[in-house]
Order: sequence, then C-alpha cells, then structure tokens
Amino acid sequence: MSHAPLTLTVLDDATIRALLTYPEVIELIDAAFAADARGQATVLPVVGHSLNGGRYSIKTSHLRLGDGEDVLEVFGLKMGSFFPENAGRHLPTHSAAMLLGDPHTGQPSALLAANAITEFRTAAAGAVAARHLAREDASVVALFGTGAQARAQLEALRHVRPVREVRVWSRSAGKAERFVRELNLPGVTARVFPDGKAACHGADIVVTVTPAEQAIVEQGWVAPGTHVNAMGSDAPGKQELDPRLLAGSKLVDRRVQSVTIGELQAPVARGLMRAEDVYAELGEVCAGLRPGRETPQEITVFDSTGVSFQDTALAGRVWRLAQGHQALKTVSL
Repeated sequence: MSHAPLTLTVLDDATIRALLTYPEVIELIDAAFAADARGQATVLPVVGHSLNGGRYSIKTSHLRLGDGEDVLEVFGLKMGSFFPENAGRHLPTHSAAMLLGDPHTGQPSALLAANAITEFRTAAAGAVAARHLAREDASVVALFGTGAQARAQLEALRHVRPVREVRVWSRSAGKAERFVRELNLPGVTARVFPDGKAACHGADIVVTVTPAEQAIVEQGWVAPGTHVNAMGSDAPGKQELDPRLLAGSKLVDRRVQSVTIGELQAPVARGLMRAEDVYAELGEVCAGLRPGRETPQEITVFDSTGVSFQDTALAGRVWRLAQGHQALKTVSL
C-alpha cells in the first residue's frame, strides 16, 4: 500500500519573531506553568553533553493546554547549544532548533528555528515569576549580564512591573557601556555599575543572566523585599547566586531540574538545603495552588532552568499561528 509523502513545515527565526509579542507570550507561559502544576505536562529528563569547548542539550515534553476547540496539545523536542568561542567566529554563541510531532499520529509535523522561541519564552518566564513574586511597585532592576537575553528580560519585565531604572553590571565594562548606549527603552534610565554590590543596593528586582560558574550575587547584597530572577544556571557546574541566599529565601523553581542543572546544585552539595526545602514550583504559584509573595519584606528567588514545556507550548502556538501564513515552507520526507 502506498502512502502520501510526509511533509514537514519549516519555520525560520524571522518568521517566528514576527508572530510573537511579549504580552501574549507572557500569558501563554503563565498558563503553561499552571498546566504543568495541574499534571497536564510530561517533562522528560534533560540530555546534555559537553564537546569541543561547548555544550548541547536536548529537552522534550508533551503538553495539553486549554479545553474544547481552543485546546493546544503538542509534543516536541529542542536541541540547544552554547559554544562561547563562536563569538570569535562571528557566529551566535547560542543556537537551537525544535521538532514538533502530531500527538495523535506521532508523525513529525514541523521543524522550527528556536533562537527566537528560546529568547521569548525565557524572558516571559522571568516576567511571570516577577508578576507573582516581585512587589507590585518594583521599579529598580539590578541586571547582571549584557547579552541578548539580558535585554529580553527587561523588555518582558516592563509588561508586568513599572520598571524605570536599570543598573547594569558586567565583568566587561565595555560591554556594559555598549549595552546601556543601545538599550533605548522608553521611560527607562540605564546606568553602568562597576560594582555588583552597589548595583543591588536599593534594587527591587535582581536579574542574573550570565554563564557564571561561581556566585556573582552575595547574600548580604540582597535587601528584604527584593525579588531575584536567576536565569543563567542551566547546566552542571553553573552558579550565579550565593548558596546562603538561596537557603535563606523563598525559593521557587522546578525542583528536579534545579537540583541537577540549576542553582540548587551548590546549596544541596554543601548541605545547606534539600530539594524538599524549596517553597514551591512556579507552576504551583501560577495555578493558585500556593501563594506567591505574601509580605513586602520577604526575599523571593526564581531559579529558571528552562523547562521544556515552555518551548513546546510556544512552538505549538507559533505553528498554529503560522498555518495561515503564505510564506510557509514545506519539505517532503
């Protein structure tokens, strides 16, 4: 018996980026976290490997969002890589691609460039965490890092909190100065701070977006009432926060990944805390199963390790949005 040839939709980053806006992505990612807490997402363990000075990982999940005609059910996997020496090769240091499958037939259905997806969903996750955990009047941000995701974090944060001032720190003063010159966010004043402690002093939100492997934010720098988004630790050995800060705060994350590839690696290894000591997963807060910020004085921390259902949810939404796009490319398998 002959079968019709299998076709695969191909979407590039430019097409995907044109379909996305932060308000819509933030709502989608909030709903995806809540769905995970309600048992509507299946997340498989992360596969990772280091090679030739870089690292790649494979993340995969199945997710069901919504009900009735609006239900979005999708499964997919993403291969992402980080090769820091690519900067000298005039290539992106981060690269990613996603493969989606039909959840009813198992057939591959779409291949998506995933740099824009990763950028948007990571920034949206930070915004979702800030919406539930930062004080409502939070307006001053200490930003550690100057890459594309650092800017994305600020763009997304502005949709959930009244950001008016950004203090930028980087190990490279030149990169920090260039970042501030090029930021150009209306209503936001940005300054370079050569000292991380000074940047944190008076900040309402601290955002770390670096590949650091030892703490760049100390416990004593973070005042009561601050919310911290730790976005950089997503592989074994990475660390941005003082383990004592994690142990002394209301920590929100996805426990399994945080222990293996996130900020919990260091405090657990040192016996400062256990996975069971984590206050809640972000999905539990999004779903209303656990309260978020409860007092103006508590310190809250979100450890983002890039859980795969975020990618799957956004890729599925993008694919649906693109169905009426006249420029879609298909290939036969």
